[in-house]
Amino acid sequence: MSIVATPECSPCLNCLAEVTLRSVCALRATDGPARFTIAECPACGVLRTLPVPDELAPFYATDLARTMHTAGNAMHERLRRLLLRREARRVTASNERGAFLDVGCGDGSFALLLHQSGHTVIAADAAAEPPPMIAGTISYRTVDFEHGEIAGLAAGCYTVVLRHVLEHVRHPRRFLARLVEHGATRFYIVLPNSASLERRLLGTWWYLWDPPRHLWHFDASSLRTLLATLGLEVVARGYDTIPNLVPSVYRLLRVRGWSSFLYQPFGPRSMLTGLSAPLNLLVPHNVLWMVARARASRPR
Repeated sequence: MSIVATPECSPCLNCLAEVTLRSVCALRATDGPARFTIAECPACGVLRTLPVPDELAPFYATDLARTMHTAGNAMHERLRRLLLRREARRVTASNERGAFLDVGCGDGSFALLLHQSGHTVIAADAAAEPPPMIAGTISYRTVDFEHGEIAGLAAGCYTVVLRHVLEHVRHPRRFLARLVEHGATRFYIVLPNSASLERRLLGTWWYLWDPPRHLWHFDASSLRTLLATLGLEVVARGYDTIPNLVPSVYRLLRVRGWSSFLYQPFGPRSMLTGLSAPLNLLVPHNVLWMVARARASRPR
């Protein structure tokens, strides 16, 4: 597998330092032949997937990508609901005023949970229409993930929820800055933890690489650095553990060309994945979360 050339010296889009990115590893998309490099910024440690395709839409139209918006088996869904409730308690812990803006709301599960807890919620995603789960119940806006524009969003004071979103965005810093301009004063960010023991053990077979849908790979330090460049201070952080060992077997089998009959039982929303959740406690903390709020100064 050949290494894709990384840029020469240029500003890191995460920390703004003039650096030459260094190649960490080469890997292939789980659901296609495309090949990519994981490159690291030596200044802040953020990892990037390169090259970034000019058109990402085809990578969100594959059978694997569609599982992001489909329900899993009963075991998987029960585990998911437990984690969602824990996250809802986490993000509503403070009494700060304003609405929740769930950007990249997916099927609407988290937005609906916040709404049912008595909070004002606006959901947003790339689709023109809201997901059926929240249609007619929760206000919905369409978001342009390329530029951070949210159509028809009134000025306000928002806590922005970004659950498994920031790793998909071409330019996270510019995206967050635009959300601040929209009125975001607090962020709840959840994404894969690139510093996890699981990632180091599994190497290129780590399912959460997910190239090229995941364009960025953060650890606590590199995410904190990004937030600091925008005048955002971290007020809480921690880790979650999701069942990811079995999906990593799925990635290995699929990349190596095994038949779908053999790799599908290991899929990310399969019964086997749900049942394997206790096993993942042996290599915990594969997901990172942070709560950040705006300082008095504005981002430069």
